[in-house]
Amino acid sequence: MEIINYTLKAYFDQKKSPCLSFNVFDLNDPCIKLEAQQHRSDYFQVVLLEQGSLQQNIELENISLATNHITVVFPHQINAITTKTAAKGIVVQFDEVLFCSDLLKNELISYNHDLMHKLNHVILETATFKKIYAYAYNIFELFKELTPIKKEQIRFYIKIMLLELIEAAHQNYEGLKTPEQQDQFAKFKSLIETHFKQERTVGYYTSALQLTPKKLNEICKNRTGQTALNIIHERILTEIKRLLLFSGKSHKEIAFELGFDSPSALNKFVYAKLKETPTELKQELSQIYKF
Repeated sequence: MEIINYTLKAYFDQKKSPCLSFNVFDLNDPCIKLEAQQHRSDYFQVVLLEQGSLQQNIELENISLATNHITVVFPHQINAITTKTAAKGIVVQFDEVLFCSDLLKNELISYNHDLMHKLNHVILETATFKKIYAYAYNIFELFKELTPIKKEQIRFYIKIMLLELIEAAHQNYEGLKTPEQQDQFAKFKSLIETHFKQERTVGYYTSALQLTPKKLNEICKNRTGQTALNIIHERILTEIKRLLLFSGKSHKEIAFELGFDSPSALNKFVYAKLKETPTELKQELSQIYKF
């Protein structure tokens, strides 16, 4: 079966509207039909089910959602919403730049272990669900008539919603695993978060994990459809986007912070990945974020 790849850019291009770093709709929106096919995406997707039931496949797991259930699909995870019955809820999609990875790898590092597994399916008490759902509903309402101020409010609400959800999932998680007990893919992702600014070769990570390059690539392709090197490069590229957009640093400063030998090396890396220069990328991101 062919796996489709979705992007936020393609979605907004099809609608002939400016690309945003987020999207939101309810479960009765016609675009929910796109979720019926097995696909991967370059963004996070949060499904919050207020009423009814859903069947959702995430990777190899068939998940049955009921009232007060939430799922979070990470970029490149294979997923589909296969059936829904009297379902009422909200879907929030957002790009990796909005994800709280800086917080999770520093102040909230204890929450970061096996995060994908914790968030793929979260079952909450009614009071906790309502608190998190209220943020999603605010996002949904603000999205109806966007202004520059409302866009900023949505970005803040997405982060608050995520942090509340991460805390709830962390407290809910049964049999919390130590880093040594995580599966190899989770260990690999955790190592990338710690070392991607200094270490970008597959060899470093295979040595740390005591795996062969072939085995690590097999694990990565099974989980994301990508090679280990692509996953490392995507993390670097996400950081480049954040620094271009939010840090105010020069290309030279960004290059050296991320371990490139020169601004020219940074330019070559970005162009190889996106077919545009860092300057062009910053202009594109500024249009999306209106900075």
